[in-house]
Amino acid sequence: MSVSFTNITAAGIRHNLYYGQSMADVRKINFQHVAREDERGWGANPFKAFDISDTASLDIHVVSLKPGCIRGNHYHTDATEWMLICNGTVRFLWKGVEEKTVREIIIRDNEPALLEIPSLIEHALRNEGNHEIYLIVMNSSSEPDMIRCPSLFELKT
Repeated sequence: MSVSFTNITAAGIRHNLYYGQSMADVRKINFQHVAREDERGWGANPFKAFDISDTASLDIHVVSLKPGCIRGNHYHTDATEWMLICNGTVRFLWKGVEEKTVREIIIRDNEPALLEIPSLIEHALRNEGNHEIYLIVMNSSSEPDMIRCPSLFELKT
């Protein structure tokens, strides 16, 4: 797996870039040791590479999703989740844990979207396009629980 992440510190580097000064403070951080990969793509919480996740109040991770693959089919009891879909066409399904009806939205390649998913909402998404897509996922808890649920795509059909 070839995964890389470039960290730019907010104060020092942005200041240096803005004023055209030296870029000596920029460094590339290897976070392969905190990345996970399976048949759907890869995912990582870049903050764990810096060992600062215990001081952060959020869980933030980057996820890839290969064409035709599904992520999700779970819900959280203790966290709100925000999902930034950076590129690609995605079919997003959701329902309340006590509801029967599965709802859906299709996000098109030309309309990046930020979705807010409250706790106790089962959710899943599928890459409907022909190329790998990327998501930035944030949770209101630094250690959100994840309860698996039946496939929403099977319930929808």
